[in-house]
Amino acid sequence: MLVQLARWFWGSVRFRVTGSPERFFNRCAREGIALWGMESGETPGAWIRAGYYKQLPACARASQCGLRILEKRGLPFSTMWLRRRKGLPTGAALGALLLFVLSQQIWCVQVSGLQTIPEEELRAACEEIGLVPGAWKSQVDPIRAEQELMLRFPNVSWMTVNTQGSSAYIELAEGVQKPDMSAFQKPSNVKADVSGQILLFETYDGTALAAEGDAVTAGQLLISGVVEDTFGNVSLRHAAGRVIASTTRTFTASIPMTETLSEETGNTVSRRSLRLFGLRLPLTLAEAPGEGWSCSRTLTALRVNGVELPVSLFEEVWAETASRERILTPEEALEAARREVERQQAALKSLRILSSEEKIEESGGVLRYTLTAKCEEDIAREAEILVNSPN
Repeated sequence: MLVQLARWFWGSVRFRVTGSPERFFNRCAREGIALWGMESGETPGAWIRAGYYKQLPACARASQCGLRILEKRGLPFSTMWLRRRKGLPTGAALGALLLFVLSQQIWCVQVSGLQTIPEEELRAACEEIGLVPGAWKSQVDPIRAEQELMLRFPNVSWMTVNTQGSSAYIELAEGVQKPDMSAFQKPSNVKADVSGQILLFETYDGTALAAEGDAVTAGQLLISGVVEDTFGNVSLRHAAGRVIASTTRTFTASIPMTETLSEETGNTVSRRSLRLFGLRLPLTLAEAPGEGWSCSRTLTALRVNGVELPVSLFEEVWAETASRERILTPEEALEAARREVERQQAALKSLRILSSEEKIEESGGVLRYTLTAKCEEDIAREAEILVNSPN
């Protein structure tokens, strides 16, 4: 099998001998010329490697014989037509060279494990350290890249950077951010955030200055951070506690009866560009419009068998917008006001509304909505004790 493969690769020639084939074959044997498939009879001949055929005419003249080629086989003869088309082998050589060069570069950077970190921010950091499509693999140090990225993102618990083929893979896991414990070490008081009547009073640290059933006003001291022990020694603590009180809160919202809407006119401008190894090649010559246009962007990466290639199409579609005013109905304005009040209530996490009363007024093209609510909430608010350091 290997002998046949070698003969096909180097090429073989079958020829016929006229005259005295015995003297010719003996002459070839003395010259060390390898022949195979020799035939006798009316058409004596043999096979020889194509490159050695040029040695046969000398043996034929010495033996007073004639030669005639009957058949040619093998790769050199199958590809002989390429010699007339020099562009094909040249293109194949350049293609092989280009493929070799591209195989030494990073084609894409794939990221996994992101939760709170924006991918754009991570890719911007990778670009600063040179981990981008088009970078030479020999210049990318995965360990150094891991260290620099970990320094830039301290909330990442672990990260690994690997290069496989022409791709770079970044895998990470975000950790739980460590709470700031220094705030709990500063001396502080607990004051009332809003006026009300105390329903539940719990002291975790500090000196209690109020009790259940007391009526307190906003800013009143509830738990003091100044603590005196049984021996009369005074120390400053970080006062903490939970104070549930019955309160009355008023939420207001003012909604104009007219609103300005931005609508598309139907005129659009598209701009496309090709991104190749991080380079941006414009495909259209249209300029970006000025004010009064909204833009949507789309980046489509080329993938083959799930592998992202360093070729992507970036498209911007600009749509012209025009402003117009619309008059709201009373129902629409009231609904918008209620949403605003609900947003204000959501900012107070410990708030529980027991009952409420609405008041609606409309004047000067503005709807004013007031909600008076009876609530239960934690009114404890910590206030740092400022201590002047001695000179």
